[in-house]
Amino acid sequence: MILIAVFLGIIQGITEFLPVSSSAHLLVIPWLFGFQSPGLSFDAAIHIGTSVALIWYFWDDLSAIVKQRGELLKLILIASIPGGAVGFLGSNIIDRVFHEGSMAIAIAAIGMLLATMVLWWIDSRASQRKELGKLTRRDAVLIGIGQALALVPGVSRSGSTIGAGLALGLTRKDAARFSFLIGTPIALGAGLYKFLGVIKDGPSGSDIAAIVVGIIVSALVGVAVIKWLLAYLTKHDLKVFLIYRFGFAILILTVLAVRAN
Repeated sequence: MILIAVFLGIIQGITEFLPVSSSAHLLVIPWLFGFQSPGLSFDAAIHIGTSVALIWYFWDDLSAIVKQRGELLKLILIASIPGGAVGFLGSNIIDRVFHEGSMAIAIAAIGMLLATMVLWWIDSRASQRKELGKLTRRDAVLIGIGQALALVPGVSRSGSTIGAGLALGLTRKDAARFSFLIGTPIALGAGLYKFLGVIKDGPSGSDIAAIVVGIIVSALVGVAVIKWLLAYLTKHDLKVFLIYRFGFAILILTVLAVRAN
């Protein structure tokens, strides 16, 4: 159980911030390799880990933003509303439809393919003329809607929000930076909400150990990935991630077809 927690913590730490969909990977990888997933409670816990990574990496920025109570704080809160509202109001339906059975696996693969095509189109036409300081409240709403769409496995929260930022003219680095900043409240809130439900159910000692390990591993890996991605996007586009997404989605659909026969 601990080894699985370490493995999935690494997967979460990497895929939460790269535009490749952490939810799809956490859903598909146990199914692909034939081991039992620790479940949604563990998924919630390691999302807390990557939220810790965000707070850790952006601590100075977040502290300054909160102290200043300026426009950027308002934009972050505005962009967090659509995803937070959809996630809170539809959590039961989302968990049942998008996280259980072969249909959920197929949805993740199709969602990944469709989102990849959209992101490829946006990334190839990105003007990158706007800096973060020029972002408007309308822009924040549109990026927030992109974050809400990422509740479908395969779409990718970072992918949809970075893509929305690029479509609105942001530079790749600023689009990623804003994506990470708005990801903090919604991921931490959702993770804590589900985690409290787990605590109420009285988890076993082994479950608690796996959760703690998953949080620590995903946080440490997440910090490294954030630092790397922000540096990478100053000189590169999203194509390498989009090629990977396409290949991974095709692999999922191929395995589904083979196992169905």
